[in-house]
Amino acid sequence: MKTIVTSALPYSYSMPHLGNFTGSVLPADVYFKYLMMRGEDAIFICGSDQHGTPIELKAIKEKLEPEALADLIHGQIKDAFHDFGCTFTHYGKTHSEANRRVVGQFFDALNANKYIVEQASTQPYCANDRRFLTDRLIEGTCPYCKSNEARGDQCNNCGKLLTPSQIIDPHCNICGKSDITFKTVKNLAIALDKLQSGIKKFITSESKNDWTKNAVNKSLSYVDEGLKPRDITRHMKWGFPVPLKGFEDAVFYVWFDAILGYIGITKEWDEKRCDEYWKDADTRIVHFMGKDNIEFHTLMWPGVLLGSNLGYRMPTTIRASEYLTSKQVKFSKSKGVGLTIDKALEIMGPDYWRFVLMYIYPETADSEFTIDLFVEVVNKIMNGKVGNLVNRVLTIAASNKALITKSNPGKYEAEVEKMTKRYLEHFDRFGLREALHDLVALADYGNELMSTTEPWKLAKIAAESKDAASEFSSIMNALIDIIYKLGIMLHPFAPSASTAATSYFGITGQPHIRMFGTPHEINYSMEIKPIFGKITDAQIEMLEKYT
Repeated sequence: MKTIVTSALPYSYSMPHLGNFTGSVLPADVYFKYLMMRGEDAIFICGSDQHGTPIELKAIKEKLEPEALADLIHGQIKDAFHDFGCTFTHYGKTHSEANRRVVGQFFDALNANKYIVEQASTQPYCANDRRFLTDRLIEGTCPYCKSNEARGDQCNNCGKLLTPSQIIDPHCNICGKSDITFKTVKNLAIALDKLQSGIKKFITSESKNDWTKNAVNKSLSYVDEGLKPRDITRHMKWGFPVPLKGFEDAVFYVWFDAILGYIGITKEWDEKRCDEYWKDADTRIVHFMGKDNIEFHTLMWPGVLLGSNLGYRMPTTIRASEYLTSKQVKFSKSKGVGLTIDKALEIMGPDYWRFVLMYIYPETADSEFTIDLFVEVVNKIMNGKVGNLVNRVLTIAASNKALITKSNPGKYEAEVEKMTKRYLEHFDRFGLREALHDLVALADYGNELMSTTEPWKLAKIAAESKDAASEFSSIMNALIDIIYKLGIMLHPFAPSASTAATSYFGITGQPHIRMFGTPHEINYSMEIKPIFGKITDAQIEMLEKYT
């Protein structure tokens, strides 16, 4: 079986903040690293979403061509993800020749299959700026939740899909004025109403494959309301031109070429191998995203795949996280403020952020990020529980290596095996946060074993007591086995710390799950160094700058 892992494509308008990263790229990378540890045939595909009005307008303000700006930010985002330890098979971009061909191929197929329709729609026009406003350029009050965070395509508060005409008290996002009229324009749309039965069948059948509940419930609620044709073109300049007479002044709507970007980016990586993955009946496709991206992956994306009938695989698993929120630290990509991933790395290394963000990963409910919580996880859990245990076991073992004979961990082995098995089971069920908590539970067990048996005391009397020597060796074998397994388990969450911990056992590079059951001995010639450290006052002060 092959696996394609994706995350929602980051928009190359500005650097993602921690909430964006936690909701999509980070869990996808953690899961992909786990698949690599299992030795599975998997690829991790992601890239920058480069089209849309915000980029066009920002380019105008900065006196750049949209493509130049999008590519500049794309490079910055790609570098930041690399620094965060993300291991994409390929991180591409939607404004590529490969994706242009894919978009054209799908449009032609949808049109030939009678799923492309012309529809007259009203589009907001700003009299002050003398231009049509795309969905993201009109803002106002949501007709459903009454939040003032509604845009012309979606409400940022409740997540409802919207059209510009539904916005209450709309205003232009460019000039801020309300001198808006709605004029009739002609657009092309995908006839989701004609595809509704197939989409519903897809949701009800595929949602058994570990979909998050929010993805199932939200998608079915839209289907029950009745799907309507959804525009795939917009009257603007930046984007892929529409190859159809009468639409020379239009480009494809950004959502259309963004979801097709999964295939386009894979083709950008390797044209031949793209079809080997995307058209193999045994391939499973796992999408990670925030809950605000559900509809695009469960309604529009399968609609495009079904309507085109080009033989590409449908999504298998939809993992939609809830929101990482913060009343203390600012997260706002649209407003250009808050703690972005590049700024986060200036405060602490990637392992710390990866571990903390996955420890509080909003898998089933919104999670609140606070500075106090960050400090607590770093100091008490990463350094205090995991790092301290590794350091103490290695130190005691190195000081008393002559007393440690080769033997099984004995009576402690069953409990350790149960914990590692639970870790694997949680990962296999996409319980990424739970798997990390299993790792911490194993560290707790090791610390409890250490404190209750006090092996350092047994070592002192081992020369005079065979029973003490035997008990010391048994306990140390158990503790050594625990930190060995902790080192392997750390890899998806804190890869650098994992490398540091497993190096004491002669492991280089990526560890494998099969190593759980292989013999292991400590290399006593290596200098013992901490794998984690505490956060400093200076680092806390840097973090507080974002409050």
